[in-house]
Amino acid sequence: MNRSEVVPRLAPRSASDRLGRRSPGGLVGMTQVVNDVVGADTALLRTPIPAPRGIRSAARFAPADVPLPQLVASIPTIPSVSTVPVSPATLVRRPSSGLALALDVLISLALAATAVALGIASVTVAAVAAAGWPLLLVATGRYRRPALGQGRLVRPGLVLRTGGRAAVVALAVSPMLWTTHLIAFATLVAACAVASAVPAFVGVRRRGLRLVLAGRPRDVREALESMSPGTGHEVVAACLTRTSKESLGDLPTYVGFESSSSVAHHHGADALVVLPGAGLEPVEVRRLHWSLAGVGTELYLGTGLLDVEPQRTRVVSSGGLDVLHVTQPALDGPRRLVKDVVERSVALVALVVALPVLAALCLAIRRETPGPAIFRQQRIGRDGVPFTMLKLRSMGIEAEEEKSGLSNEGDGVLFKIRLDPRITPLGQKLRKFSLDELPQLWNVVRGDMSLVGPRPALPGEVARYDVDPRRRLVVKPGVTGLWQVSGRSDLTWAESVRLDLKYVDNWSLRLDLTILARTVQAVLGHRGAY
Repeated sequence: MNRSEVVPRLAPRSASDRLGRRSPGGLVGMTQVVNDVVGADTALLRTPIPAPRGIRSAARFAPADVPLPQLVASIPTIPSVSTVPVSPATLVRRPSSGLALALDVLISLALAATAVALGIASVTVAAVAAAGWPLLLVATGRYRRPALGQGRLVRPGLVLRTGGRAAVVALAVSPMLWTTHLIAFATLVAACAVASAVPAFVGVRRRGLRLVLAGRPRDVREALESMSPGTGHEVVAACLTRTSKESLGDLPTYVGFESSSSVAHHHGADALVVLPGAGLEPVEVRRLHWSLAGVGTELYLGTGLLDVEPQRTRVVSSGGLDVLHVTQPALDGPRRLVKDVVERSVALVALVVALPVLAALCLAIRRETPGPAIFRQQRIGRDGVPFTMLKLRSMGIEAEEEKSGLSNEGDGVLFKIRLDPRITPLGQKLRKFSLDELPQLWNVVRGDMSLVGPRPALPGEVARYDVDPRRRLVVKPGVTGLWQVSGRSDLTWAESVRLDLKYVDNWSLRLDLTILARTVQAVLGHRGAY
C-alpha cells in the first residue's frame, strides 16, 4: 500500500462520542473518561502522548503504508487513557537548542577573557558578564522554538535588544553608584550582543518548522500548493476529515483528528495547523490544545483570511464571544499624506539627478529609430481617473498598429510576449535595467503615480476587470511594487492581482521601504524584464 493512501475511516462519531464517552466503533474498543481531562493532576496531562477524545481505532494513527491485517494483529490491549504506540526507531527528534546556548556561552567567555587581558574590565565584572549574558538570553526566549510566521530578523533583533537594554540600564545606574564597573559591564554586554547576533542571523534559515496539516483533503492540497518554498517549512503529515481519492504524494495521511497529537509526536512536528473548514467544535479545539501541550507541539488555527498581515489583526473578547478583529486598510489619513509628500520630493530630486542620463538615452533612441524618444500612453490612475504615463520608447513608432498581428502569450487581461519582435535592440537593454521607466518620475512629481503602488493599468484592461482587480484602483499606481519585485512579467494574471491587492490592503510606510530596497535587487537580477 502506498504511503499516500489514507486509512479508511471507521464508524462516524455520535454526539456522545464527541464528548469523550464510550466509542462503539473501531477495531479495539476503549473508554475515555470525561474526568480525565478536568483536573490538573489527571493521568491525561501526565501522559506523554495524550489523546483527548479517545481512540476508536489504533489503525487510523499508523502510517498508511502498514498493512491493515498486520497492524491489527500487533495492537496490544490499550488502557483507558488513550495513547498511540510510537516506535523509538521511527520517532523523529526535534533538534535541541543546546548548541546555540553553548555557542553563546563560548562567545561570552571569550569576550570576557579578552576584556580582562586588555584591562577593559576586572575579573569580577568579566565573570558576571560572562555568566549573566546567557541567562539574559534564556530569560528573553532566545532559545525557544521558532514560531510559525516568524521573520528571519526576529532572533537577531531579540539578541540585540536584550544586549542594548542591559547596557542602557547599566549606564543609567552607573552615575548613581559612582563606579566605572557598570560602564565596563555595559560595554562587555553590548559586545556580547553584537557577537551573538551574527550566528543568530545565520542560523535562522538552517531549519524550518515541521508541520502537520489538519483539514479537508481539498484544503490540505491547496495549502501544500500555496506554501512558499522559501520559508523552509516541511509538512511531515496530514490529518484529514475523510478519505480522499486524490493522492498527496508521499505525505503520510491519517483520517480523523483524535490522533493529531500522536501524529505530531510520531513525526517530530513543531506545530499542528488546523485549516479552515476542518469543522472542529470549540470544545474539541480546547482538548486538542491540551493534548498538543503534552507533546510539546504548538497549535495554529487557520482564520480563512486571505493576505492579511498579522499587525492588522487582534483577538478580542466581549460578552463571552472570542473573535478576531481585522482593522481597515489605511487608504487615507496622515500616513498617506506623508507618503505623498515624501515620494514627490524624492522623485523630484531623482529626476534632476537623472536628467543627464535621460538626455543621453533620448539621443540614442532618436539615432536608432525615427520618432519621439518619449512614449506617451494613457493609463488608469486612482479612482479610475485616466492620466498620461511617460516612458522611454523601446519599440518602433508603429508598435501599436503591429500589436493586432501578434498572439498573446499571457493569461488573463495582460498582453505579454517573451520575445516581442517590436522591441528594438536598445529597447531590450532599456527594459532589462528598467531604464525605460525613468520618465515616470515626472508622473510621480505631478501626483499621477506613486513610487510604490499597484501596476498602472491600460483602459482596455480595466474594462475587463472583475470585482477583485478593481480594488487596485483605490490607490495610485506605482513605478514599482510587489508585482515588480516578485517577478514582473513572469507572474500570471492571478498572481499579479493578488500581489497588488495584498499591497493595497496591508500598506504601510515600512512596506514601501521594503519594496524599494527589493526593487534594486529585482532590477539588477533582470527577472521578468521583457
